[in-house]
Amino acid sequence: MTAAQRLAELRDSIRLADDQYYNRGHSDLTDTEYDILFVELRKLEAAHPELVTADSPTQRVGAPLTKGGTFPTVPHLAPMGSIESLMAAEEVRDFDERVHRLLELPADAPLRWSCEPKLDGTSANLLYEHGTFVRGLSRGDGSQGEDLTRNLRTIRNLPLQLAGPGPFPARIEIRGEVIMSRRGFRALQEREETSSEGTFRNARNTVAGTLKLLDPRVVKRRPLDFIAFAIGHVEGIDFATHQELRQQLAAWSFQVAEPARVANGIAEVLAYRDELEQQRDELPYELDGTVAKIDSLELQARLGRTSRTPRWALAYKFAPRLATTRVVKIGAQVGRTGAVTPVAHLEPTELAGVTVRNASLHNWGLLAERDVREGDEVEIQRAGDVIPEVVRVFTERRPANSVPTAPPTQCPSCGGELHLEGKFLYCIDLDCQDQLVGRIVHLAGRRAFDIEGLGPKQVEQLVQAGLVKSLEDVFTLAPKQAQLLELERWGARSTQNLLAQIERSKTPTLARFLNGIGIRHVGESTAKDLANHFGSLERLQSSTAEQLMAVDGVGEEVAAAVTEFFGSVKNQATLQSLAAAGVKPQESAGIPEGPLVGRVFVFTGGLTTMSRDEAKEKVEALGASTVGSISKKVTDVVAGEDAGSKLEKATKLGLRILDEAAFQAMLNSL
Repeated sequence: MTAAQRLAELRDSIRLADDQYYNRGHSDLTDTEYDILFVELRKLEAAHPELVTADSPTQRVGAPLTKGGTFPTVPHLAPMGSIESLMAAEEVRDFDERVHRLLELPADAPLRWSCEPKLDGTSANLLYEHGTFVRGLSRGDGSQGEDLTRNLRTIRNLPLQLAGPGPFPARIEIRGEVIMSRRGFRALQEREETSSEGTFRNARNTVAGTLKLLDPRVVKRRPLDFIAFAIGHVEGIDFATHQELRQQLAAWSFQVAEPARVANGIAEVLAYRDELEQQRDELPYELDGTVAKIDSLELQARLGRTSRTPRWALAYKFAPRLATTRVVKIGAQVGRTGAVTPVAHLEPTELAGVTVRNASLHNWGLLAERDVREGDEVEIQRAGDVIPEVVRVFTERRPANSVPTAPPTQCPSCGGELHLEGKFLYCIDLDCQDQLVGRIVHLAGRRAFDIEGLGPKQVEQLVQAGLVKSLEDVFTLAPKQAQLLELERWGARSTQNLLAQIERSKTPTLARFLNGIGIRHVGESTAKDLANHFGSLERLQSSTAEQLMAVDGVGEEVAAAVTEFFGSVKNQATLQSLAAAGVKPQESAGIPEGPLVGRVFVFTGGLTTMSRDEAKEKVEALGASTVGSISKKVTDVVAGEDAGSKLEKATKLGLRILDEAAFQAMLNSL
């Protein structure tokens, strides 16, 4: 292969990965695989400068934005660049020497560097006007980004108003990283193994995919954080150093990356990186290296930037955490939601201080795509405390008798029938033991059966003690009170309160019952629609797919999930056992009553006096129905802050639009 051919191949691979990550919210390449390709491209272009092209990934930032994309694009007020990634200490020393030459300083003159962790997330650019957050953009192609304001507003630690007495800059762009903590990512995996974006492979890809979601309510449920690290355009304030900027960002209530350090000279920069690499697993967020910036902003201005990167900042990456081992067996595991996923059982190997025996393969589609087989020699990568994943298969070393692994046809836990949906297999049986704890926690939730005092820890205790072996066992705990009192931290009063809560919960509304039993794709809103349409559990169970799809908002996917659920012999046995334990959902009147009967509400934007869920409950209690999208059947649109495209569409259709004050006045008048 000639240099030109290899350059073309590298550029195509990197462009594809950039488009996947920046525009589609996922990436088939790991960070390490991407970095290896990029370093090779950079070295090859350095050796053949006559082959460098203006559209090479080394000459631009991010990825070209997709035309006609879901989110509108908006120019950054100042270009949003990338930082040069370096893999070796010698490269860092070379960078420092180049900075000295550009500044015309003696080679031994120590420069002051501001060092902080390089967080492994997704960059965002926030615009504040007079202290108020007005817009948030993705990095995009560096000159413009996608408008993600509605999703970014949901991030809990992102200040919508800068803290402090002011005065604030007339306009300022705050740059930072949207990330997910290790704890938050683990909690998300436990709560929701799969989503519309697919399997949660790692925190970085999950963040990128989350920010691309169209429903801010889903984004709000994800444990995202924003960490500020720089500014772009600014009017009305000046800073002398990066350290001074960090202090001001913290004073404005932004979280900044820690642990940070001021380094006097490049030797201290290298030492900081080595120390942080040793500490990386003790920190709350995933890191992939360190960032070092010339602390003086005046020197930064003198150094300037290339078309892609500043000449005053570098990223020194950590060594990739890779190991080679052999796949002994490919098995299947069942998650809380019933997702049955492949797992590679490995010959034990040491990786980043941990003995690894298993690696994630995520889903059966990815397993087939990567063609991982039993007996294969593979390369695995571990990021923090997340289960390792297979990143490379050495097919040239594969045994001659190797055969692909076929997905299971029965649930490995309960033996039940599996249902294929896209790349995922699901077990839908209610009595599947591997799903039991998660199902009970969901059933006891506030929006389902609302059993206070039955949280994850309590459920795990009950299951481990053998007191609960199925969903229906929750409702037959009263005769086991003596055994409950033998459990750790179960007092007489708390036990009696729990049993009273369980007894009270035996007659939920039909909507709460349907939400609680965990039918795939049937959440709170769809459960209400089904309850209102069919009125009783018996009528719903006997409905056909065509009858189900007559319900507003129910499509083929939901209808199939409902018919599969009620068509399961095991689920029918469980429902009968629940009835025998005294659980009887209330029939829905079907025809709502109240002063708002016949009115259909859409809520868009943020409300300040109540949550949107609370607002929906109020109008539904008064007889109205609520939907998530604008159409001609909608009668009322309640528009809060940053209402967005739904408000524009409602205006074009001439629908009744209420601001929050008018909505409150309407409720008070009824």
